[in-house]
Formats: sequence, structure tokens, C-alpha cells
Amino acid sequence: MTRDEIDRQLSLQKEAFAIRDVEALTALHTPEGTFESPAYGLVTGRIAIREVYKYWYTAFPDLLLTWGSALIDPPRASYLWSFTGTTTGPFFGETKVGSKIAMTGATESLYGPEGIIAIRHVFDFSGTLMRTGVLKVKPA
Repeated sequence: MTRDEIDRQLSLQKEAFAIRDVEALTALHTPEGTFESPAYGLVTGRIAIREVYKYWYTAFPDLLLTWGSALIDPPRASYLWSFTGTTTGPFFGETKVGSKIAMTGATESLYGPEGIIAIRHVFDFSGTLMRTGVLKVKPA
């Protein structure tokens, strides 16, 4: 993959996130691709990856994931992202419906001719669970 090809894949990914298109996001992954995150661990294959995207968009129908310039070193790309969303239903347990969430994270992706071979997200999952009311923390 060239820098320009990866940049094009990232543009398609941004477009799919902007219109909240689970199918378009899923199609960017290779058939046996992997998706890793603190929330889901490691999942393999488009069907499992689609379920991850679907779960997040069900919990946060207004989910918006954005990022600026990516650091591209073919065949890899990395970027820092921002996430915003409002809970409307279950999210790894019972949530406070209407909780507004904002968080930042980082992603590293490996690309091949068929698309995203592997993607790994890093973010503060415990903090997200606290902000949605799923994880209760007792004051010291």
C-alpha cells in the first residue's frame, strides 16, 4: 500500500463515520481482518467487526468519531481521535440514558490491497463506563 492509497482508505473511513454507516465501515475491513479495543478485546472477521460497529451505534446513535491528520508509514497509519455521543440504551450494562460522552483515543491500522487488515484502538474504557453510569466508583 502506498501513502496515497492509505490516505484514500482513511478518507473513506472518515466519510463512513460522518454518515454513521455501519455497512460502509465494515466493508473497509478485509474478510479476515481483526479489530482490537479495550471494550471488545480482539475480534476477527467482518461479521464480528460489523457487530462492534453496530453495538456502538445502537448505544450512541449520534456517535461522532473524528480525527485530523494521520501519521502514515506504509502499510500502517496512526491517528488520535475524538469521540462524542449520547447514550440511548444499554452499553456494557445499564446506562444513564442521555449521558453525554466525550473521549479521546488513538488508533493504529495495518492496510493491505483489500483494506484494513488490523485495527487497534486505545482509550480510557473504565472512564467511559463511569461517565455512562455503568461503573460505580465509591469516594475514598
